[in-house]
Amino acid sequence: MQEMTEEYADGDGERWLEQMELLNELHEHPLNINTADFEDLLRLPFLDEKTVEGIVDYIALHGAMRTLGELRLITRLDYREREWLKFFVYAGPIPAKTPVNKWKGAQEELSTRMDIPCYQREGWPWARGIAHQLRFTWQQGRRLDAGLRLEKDAGEPIFTKQSPFWDSYGGHAMLKDIGVMKRLLVGDFKAGFGEGLVINNGLQYGKASTSLWRTLGGIRPHRSTDEVSFMRGVAGTLAFGRQWEVTAFYSIRSLDATVNKDNSVSSINTTGLHRTDSEWGHRHTLLSQTTALHAQWKHKEWHAGITGMFQYYDHQFRQNSALYRQIYPEGYLFGAVSADYGYQHNRLLIRGETAHSFDNRGGGWATLNKAAWRFNANTQLSVIQRYYATGYYSPYASAIGENSQVQNESGITLQFDASRLGPFALLALFDYFYSPWPRYTMSRYSTGWEAILQTIWQPRSHYQLRLRYRVKSKEASDRRHYSHQLRASYTYKFNTHWNAALSAFMHRYHEPDAPRATSEHASSNGFALAPQVNYESAEQRLRASLMFVWFHTDDYDSRLYIYEPSLYRTFGMAQLYGKGQRLAATLRWRTTNKRYELQTKVGVTHYTDHSEISSGILRISTSWKPDVQLLLRLKW
Repeated sequence: MQEMTEEYADGDGERWLEQMELLNELHEHPLNINTADFEDLLRLPFLDEKTVEGIVDYIALHGAMRTLGELRLITRLDYREREWLKFFVYAGPIPAKTPVNKWKGAQEELSTRMDIPCYQREGWPWARGIAHQLRFTWQQGRRLDAGLRLEKDAGEPIFTKQSPFWDSYGGHAMLKDIGVMKRLLVGDFKAGFGEGLVINNGLQYGKASTSLWRTLGGIRPHRSTDEVSFMRGVAGTLAFGRQWEVTAFYSIRSLDATVNKDNSVSSINTTGLHRTDSEWGHRHTLLSQTTALHAQWKHKEWHAGITGMFQYYDHQFRQNSALYRQIYPEGYLFGAVSADYGYQHNRLLIRGETAHSFDNRGGGWATLNKAAWRFNANTQLSVIQRYYATGYYSPYASAIGENSQVQNESGITLQFDASRLGPFALLALFDYFYSPWPRYTMSRYSTGWEAILQTIWQPRSHYQLRLRYRVKSKEASDRRHYSHQLRASYTYKFNTHWNAALSAFMHRYHEPDAPRATSEHASSNGFALAPQVNYESAEQRLRASLMFVWFHTDDYDSRLYIYEPSLYRTFGMAQLYGKGQRLAATLRWRTTNKRYELQTKVGVTHYTDHSEISSGILRISTSWKPDVQLLLRLKW
């Protein structure tokens, strides 16, 4: 998890949370590689379609795998994929060919998590600063999957007249593989089709993961505590043989927005926070209705699909006179259609999607295309072209790019990935992006580029040295700035119980054209050193980790993102700036039968350059910030 997060998350915890939760779920319920089908294995984001096909074909030709050591015989798998795959699959026996009752066997899980602050915020009483989550899931064989979730964030009221229950709630029920009905979902769900130009509110990655980029590929339940990026309604997928699939859904839900005096809105609030009267006044003020249809055809190496989406809001979107907002959406109704396509055979991969949006301004075009050539099982060269017109808008689009919206951007990405060059692995990426319309703080067009170089040295399986350098050039306030980030980490595995790591971080922010009056802020530097030690008992009943971070940054521009151990279904990416230290310790204990599990995390941050933390309602009148997290899981 730490390797994948540092390589692909790009410091963006919100974007990576969904991916992390899926990997946690697959690690807790590993697949029998001898009985898993194509779609089961494709849930693993680091495997592409051709690699999964190679695994399935190997088992069909040679029979069940005796051990996972046979993965070395599958030429499509590189070293990194083999190592990661072992955490999510096992080589088990193939059951006898007798009729199987797919309704047989029930699994239930109840988990509750509490985040307790050991300090007082300015904006609310201490008890109100406690965050809480409650989840329940029920799986009946391979046919039924249901779940319920409740959550309140820190600072949100609960058990009051204003908010008698949890602030956020939801659930789902899904039936699978009943005749031609592949999936039928009622409740909260996520959807993704093609390359994400029309709909993709599921998995998201940074640009460094261009070799892995894949949208959700259909519908699936929404299980995380994300309060924004999901649908609520009914969705279904019909499968006609192995070649045709048709998916349709209808979603109706209330969103947070600021309603103006003329009853219009300008944007959707995506924080999901309702702590103050102002935030509470924006809660559920915008009704959103979405309907979509996707049809897909697959035949051997080819695939093609079409997607149509229609969106209605009960308040009109209207923008102010700010230059950068003049391309933002306006009106009640929005729509988009697209065609996605692809070909994959042996060493060549080509895929893409072209879309057109419709609104009262006329809409615009967007296209994303990728070509990749695999020289051998361990080496691949990829190129990705993207064009998102200023007039293009689709509210649930998410695709590779520099900006958060699929709009006002063109770019090209080149990536070379060699997962095994003797004891070395190499990743090199270059991305160029261009925005023809002025972005926020800009009065003209803007350009930028980003380069990443990463190498891993692992001559033996028990130790590894990883170096990663990232440089980005981007414009803001009509001036160009540069960001240089360097990360080095060395990990060593003493035995099956103990391992340790030492990481060093550097971030330099430089603005060569800053005015003289602010020249002292034209550049800033950040440094951090982070040793870590981990322990796991032989029966895996006890697991503990301890991490200490010393950090020293000049300001927010040179902030550092550091991955730290975390609890189940939580994201452990700490954002640090200023001067100080941080300690993070986790402990997990579970019974022999794994039915009962208790986890706790203690995190303490101490700043040495100021006597209070944050400001406004978030102000803490001390330089210490200790937190305690508790998680209890019960499984039957």
